[in-house]
Amino acid sequence: MKYYVVEGKFKTFEFDLKAEENAALFEKFAAFTDAAAAEGRLLCFGDKAHGVIGLVRGESLDELLSFFESDPLTLADVIEYRMTEIENIRLADDVSGFWRQ
Repeated sequence: MKYYVVEGKFKTFEFDLKAEENAALFEKFAAFTDAAAAEGRLLCFGDKAHGVIGLVRGESLDELLSFFESDPLTLADVIEYRMTEIENIRLADDVSGFWRQ
C-alpha cells in the first residue's frame, strides 16, 4: 500500500466550489470523498486556498490517478490534481488524538 498527499488546484481563481451556482457539484464531490473514506482509501480531505487537499492511499499512483478520473471536479474540468507519495512513514502512537480539538 502506498500513501499520498493529494493537492487539487482549481483551474481558475474565479472558481468557487462553495458558490451557490456550484452547490450540486459540491454535493457530488462530498459524496465522492465520503465514499472514498468509507472504502478506506481516504483519510482526510478538505479545502485550501483555490482548491482541495487530502491524504489518500492506494496500490499505486496509476490506481489513484484512475480513481480520481471519476471525481466530479475532474469530470467538470475545474481542477488539476498533483499527487506526492509519502515514504518512510512515521506515525504517532495515537493518530486519532491528532484530530481532536
